[in-house]
Amino acid sequence: MSTKRFTNLMQGKEAAISIRKKTDFTVDEWYIYWRDNFKVSTVKRGTLDSYNSIFNLYMHPFLGHIVLSQVSSVEIQNFYNELARNDYSKATITLIHALMTNMFRHAYRLEFIEKNPMELVILPRGRQKQERRVLSREEQEILLHYLVGSELETLVLFALSTGMRIGEITGLTWDNISFEKDEVYVREILKKDRAGNFYKDVPKTLKSIRTIPLLPKVSTRLAAYKKFQDKRQSTGRATKAKEYKFLGKLVFSRPDGSPYSDLQLCRMLRRTVDEINEDGIEFAPLTPHCLRHTFATRALENGIPAKVVQELLGHSSVTLTLDL
Repeated sequence: MSTKRFTNLMQGKEAAISIRKKTDFTVDEWYIYWRDNFKVSTVKRGTLDSYNSIFNLYMHPFLGHIVLSQVSSVEIQNFYNELARNDYSKATITLIHALMTNMFRHAYRLEFIEKNPMELVILPRGRQKQERRVLSREEQEILLHYLVGSELETLVLFALSTGMRIGEITGLTWDNISFEKDEVYVREILKKDRAGNFYKDVPKTLKSIRTIPLLPKVSTRLAAYKKFQDKRQSTGRATKAKEYKFLGKLVFSRPDGSPYSDLQLCRMLRRTVDEINEDGIEFAPLTPHCLRHTFATRALENGIPAKVVQELLGHSSVTLTLDL
């Protein structure tokens, strides 16, 4: 299949592939057929975006052109080993393996292939996950000090005080905050597809739908931030607010009214860390997700039971919480 045709099919610009002879499908074509017929109506949009990213980045260049029925265990094993040699993490290889296992299992059950090549494949070790970055109490104070008066000040304080995932924070709307009860309700998340379009999705798991108490100082800060945001929009400075009205009235948005993306937040935090280091303070890099890890650590340090912390974080099990 040509690169242009594959790209068009991935973007839904051509009709779905029809079933032909069982030996006709390439891996590219089978992925599109499998996705459109078995996954589109059964998984979240965010999950589909994840499938497309994994397939496009890893599987398409290495296996996409091969006829499905001719893919062997040896070729898949070589593919995995090549990923490991190129220092891909164990987590990345495991995600690729999960996607491929599902694809080939369906192909085997529908008799598009005579045997399932995934049965003989062994996952290589891959690069082990790096230790999670957690801010010390001193680092937390330093970060908040350097953010005073900045665009990120309230957002970072909120993240450190609630432990919410960054997509939950950037997708949070004012109607999901109760100033009367000092509570925040997590009901949806903000995502961005490969084309750069923002959209709302349901949370990661049922456990992710939860209520989180707000510290009084955070609630007070949010109330002041809401007045500031309302004033900014009333003066016409939030020029893109109408463009993103379909997302709801976001709690946290850029000065022009557009949503935050993960990449933007990473860059902004990186600039703050650079500023700290320029002043002679040794401060290791951090990502927005580090703020969630820091919340979990502070909560456990302050004696909050692990089961309660699990519920606040929206984790599926207390083991996952303690692993932080």
